[in-house]
Amino acid sequence: MSLQLYNTLTGKKEEFRPIKDGEVGLYTCGPTVYNYAHIGNLRSYVFADVLKRTLRYNGYKVKHVLNITDVGHLTSDDDNGDDKMIKALKREGKPFTFVAMQEIARKYETAFTEDLQALNIELPDVMPRASDNIAEDIEIVQKLLEKGIAYKISDGIYFDTAKFPSYGTRGGFKLGDLKDGARVAVNAEKKNPRDFSLWKFSTTDLGWDFPPYGKGFPGWHIECSAMSRKYLGQPFDIHTGGIDHIPTHHQNEIAQSEAAYDMPLANVWMHNEFVNMGEAKMAKSGDNFITLQTLRDKGIHPLAYRYYLLGASYRTPIDLNHEALKAAQNTYFDLLRTIASLEAGGTPSSSYIGRFSIALGDDLNTAEAVSLVYAILGDVEHLSSADKRATIFDFDKVLGLDIENQSKKLVEEMNAIPDDIKKLASAREDARKAKDFKKSDELRDQIAKEGFEIMDTDSGSIVRKKL
Repeated sequence: MSLQLYNTLTGKKEEFRPIKDGEVGLYTCGPTVYNYAHIGNLRSYVFADVLKRTLRYNGYKVKHVLNITDVGHLTSDDDNGDDKMIKALKREGKPFTFVAMQEIARKYETAFTEDLQALNIELPDVMPRASDNIAEDIEIVQKLLEKGIAYKISDGIYFDTAKFPSYGTRGGFKLGDLKDGARVAVNAEKKNPRDFSLWKFSTTDLGWDFPPYGKGFPGWHIECSAMSRKYLGQPFDIHTGGIDHIPTHHQNEIAQSEAAYDMPLANVWMHNEFVNMGEAKMAKSGDNFITLQTLRDKGIHPLAYRYYLLGASYRTPIDLNHEALKAAQNTYFDLLRTIASLEAGGTPSSSYIGRFSIALGDDLNTAEAVSLVYAILGDVEHLSSADKRATIFDFDKVLGLDIENQSKKLVEEMNAIPDDIKKLASAREDARKAKDFKKSDELRDQIAKEGFEIMDTDSGSIVRKKL
C-alpha cells in the first residue's frame, strides 16, 4: 500500500520510501522534564504513535526513539534567560544542586511516561536522557569548531549561520519572526543575530567538562542531533514534532547536523498542529495549559481525549473546549458499549481493511479511518456481528483506542452498578422522555453525589463510576 506523508522539508505530500527496505527509523522530540506535560504537548505523542502504528500495520519494522531533555541550556528557542530546570528548582524550593535537578527531572519524566500509558501510546524503543549523552553533544560541537562553522565567545560556543547558506530557505522550514515565535537573544558578541548556542559555559559549579573550555551545558538543539544520530544513525527516515519546532529548533538541528557530517539528518520531517485555548496556543511558558490530570479531574477519560484528537487531521489546529470533549467522551463510550454487544470470533473484512489502509495512506487521515468504524457497525448487508467486531479490533491496532479492553471494562462497570443507582438512572431517563428537564437534572445531581456519572448518547444513557 502506498503511504503518502506530508514532508515539511519539501512542503508537499510524498510517497514514503524507507532508507532500508522493511525498516524505519523514527525520532520524536520529547519533553523537557521541568513540569507536567500539557495536553497540547501530548498531541505530538498521539500523532507519533499513530504514525508508528501505521508503519507497523504496513509491515515495517520500526525503531522509535523519543528523547528526554533533562539537562542543558533549556530555554526553548531563546539563548538567554533562566534555564528551565533552574526555574523548576526555584519554583519547588529545591537547593541549587545537580542532585536536586535530577530529582525534579525524574519526577516529571515518570509523570510523562504515565501520561503516555494513560493515552495508550506505545512506549518508544529507546527513551534516552540528554544527561546520558553529553559526550555525543561535545563530539558534534568539536567537529563544528574544527570545520570553522562554530565559534567561541564569552558565554559559550555558537553556530555560525552564515557558514550554512541554506539556513532558513528550505521548503516549509522558514525562519520565524525575530520578535515573536523564534526568539533569539540579543548578544552583541554574536556574529549574526540568528547564530544559536551549541554549548553554554556554566556560571556555577554545575555542568559538564568540555576541555579546554571548562564546565558548561549543551544547547537545546544539539541534544536532539546527538541522540537521533547515536540511536538511529544519520540520515534516518522520519523526524516528528510540533509545528512550533519548525522555525528554530528543527531548523537548527538540520543546520548543525548537516554542517558537521555533510549529509541530511532525516529524510522526512512531520509536524502536528497546536491545541488552542481560546485565541492562544496552549503553552507552559504562559501558564496557559491543561494537563491530562486536569481532564481527569473534570471527568474526561484520557482515551476520550485520544478519540477527540483522532477526529481531526494532525495538521489541523484544534480548539479545546469542555463541551466538545464531553461530546467526544459520550460518543467514545457509546462506541464501546455497542462493540461489547457484538459476537466474538469472526474474520476481519478485507474490503474494509483496504478502505482503512487507503485512509491511513492519505497522510494519516484518522478522521476518515474512524468514520469507517461507524460504517462497519451500520453495514447490515455484508458483515456479521462477529466480522464487525474482528474488523474493528484490527483497525484498533492503529487507532489505539484500546477498544477490546475498554469495552469489556465498561460492561463490568455497568454490571457492578448498585440497584439504587440503576433505579435513579431509569427515573431520570423517564424524566428526559417526558421533557421534565428540571427533575432530570436533579436526578443527575443525585447520581453524581453517589460517585457516579451519567452520559447521554444517541443510543441511550450510560452510567459509570466517576474517574
